[in-house]
Amino acid sequence: MKLVNKIFYAAGAVFILGSTSLIAEEMSPKEIISKAQEYLGSLDKYTFDAVIYDTYIEDGEEVFKSTHTVSAKIVRPDKLRVDVKGDTKDRSNYMSDGVYTMVDHSFGYYGQVTVPKNIDDALDFLLNKFGINAPLTSLLYKDMPKRTHFSKSKNFGVVDVHGVPCHYIAFRNHKKEVHIWVAAGDRPLVRNYSVIDHSDTPHLRIDSSIAWRDASGIKPSDFVFTPSKGLTKISVESAN
Repeated sequence: MKLVNKIFYAAGAVFILGSTSLIAEEMSPKEIISKAQEYLGSLDKYTFDAVIYDTYIEDGEEVFKSTHTVSAKIVRPDKLRVDVKGDTKDRSNYMSDGVYTMVDHSFGYYGQVTVPKNIDDALDFLLNKFGINAPLTSLLYKDMPKRTHFSKSKNFGVVDVHGVPCHYIAFRNHKKEVHIWVAAGDRPLVRNYSVIDHSDTPHLRIDSSIAWRDASGIKPSDFVFTPSKGLTKISVESAN
């Protein structure tokens, strides 16, 4: 069994926090994830690729599963590029100088909206006004520590993820359970994470495997959208 499958299998197991004592470690789960989020927020630019597995489970049985690859490039404060391709999506998202562009390559259309000239504010605006939620937003926000609220946590210690020692931590509230693997050391980047939503039936489990790339290859042209032949512009209506 591949290592990533072993990791995600562990995340799929029943996660019982209750009053369970934490494993003795120098840092608590909150300290570990705060350090990771603060490090990511300190970077002016970064890029990563990810593989995302969406699995719907009902009565302990898998009823639907899809796989997508994601490529993301971020240059703060106002440039973002996210491409998603897989079983159910083939989309590109661009943000530059206050304009957010969404392209659906499968249907051949794109839409554009004016957004705040700041990635965090733009993501909030898109979600609150249009109901648009970009993939892997937890890795896009600069101020993610302010947005994380869980009532219970647990530290499973340090494990190996593709040859990288990682802190394995988990958080839970009444709706969601999140398992996170954060690289130990001076570059505490998230390597894998799983989100299990218990609020609905069938419940959704999202498993993500992340590979961080060299940001020196990011170019200004990566964030410039030019409509290709065959794409049709459509209006984007508010969800409110």
